Amino acid sequence: MDIGNLTIDGRLFLAPLAGISNYPFRWLARKYGASFCYTEMISADAVARNQEKTVRMLDMVPDEHPIGVQLFGASPEYVAGAVKVVESFGPDLIDLNMGCPVKKVVRKNGGAALLKNPALAGEIMSAAVENSSLPITIKIRTGWYKDSDTYLEIGKIAEKAGISAITYHPRSRSDSYKNRSDWSKITLLKREVSIPIIGNGDIKTPQDARSMLFQTGCDAVMIGRAAMRSPYIFRQIKEYFENGILLPEMTIRETVELILEHAGLMVKQFGERVGITMMRKHLAWYTRGMRGGADLRRRLFSVETYKDICKLFDEYKLNRKAVF
Repeated sequence: MDIGNLTIDGRLFLAPLAGISNYPFRWLARKYGASFCYTEMISADAVARNQEKTVRMLDMVPDEHPIGVQLFGASPEYVAGAVKVVESFGPDLIDLNMGCPVKKVVRKNGGAALLKNPALAGEIMSAAVENSSLPITIKIRTGWYKDSDTYLEIGKIAEKAGISAITYHPRSRSDSYKNRSDWSKITLLKREVSIPIIGNGDIKTPQDARSMLFQTGCDAVMIGRAAMRSPYIFRQIKEYFENGILLPEMTIRETVELILEHAGLMVKQFGERVGITMMRKHLAWYTRGMRGGADLRRRLFSVETYKDICKLFDEYKLNRKAVF
């Protein structure tokens, strides 16, 4: 598919996940079949002010193109400055978050708060488009409240402002992640604008991904929470799309191999202390559903080194020979 002047080979997008979509996780998502990945959501204000910790989040490596950077902010001036800085790091597109429901984002009038102010959202889009040669995209929800939809209005504003694509999660900000996303609204948005639409929300299986594409007519699908549980979902979806085959879930052995690979990448990227601390949430997700998983997770939450993780899984193998 084409987004502006960028051609992407495939229709499987990894969502920009705060605290998750760092280089190791993006690398694994690509390994398993993601067509396109984003950085974590990054503050436009902090980038424009050149805050070192935030700017470091823009670091990329040559082997992960195409890649997008997602920014959030409520100031056209800061967004204009931020896109110039971001472009110097060499991403392939810049996405503007206008759907994040998290309080610390919306209380500063960013993220989903912009759904209440389409005029300001339009100013921010125009500021980004006018100050970057890269394709600019947006990610939105339905509206602030369940019965106050603004997505069609914002979609039309986006197209007029020169936005190259829209990722749409058809839940309101007040829904957060409750209730089921209303895919019929993706269809409505697709009919109203001529730019590509990337559907997002409640894709948990390969069949879900296929259903969203066929039911809504969207151009691609974005996967977030299901990928957090395991990036292997990209391989399952890709195999289903290309060959009609439903791959089984990972075996315990394969899951442990993924865990050790991920932990090793985290240590290499962030150092052992920070990398293993950051890895703990992934350990909880990866071991969900494993026999004896509750006790295993309790012990994994206290690991401090890569060797600690290896030792725990060696013990797990000995105790679970029948299922390993």
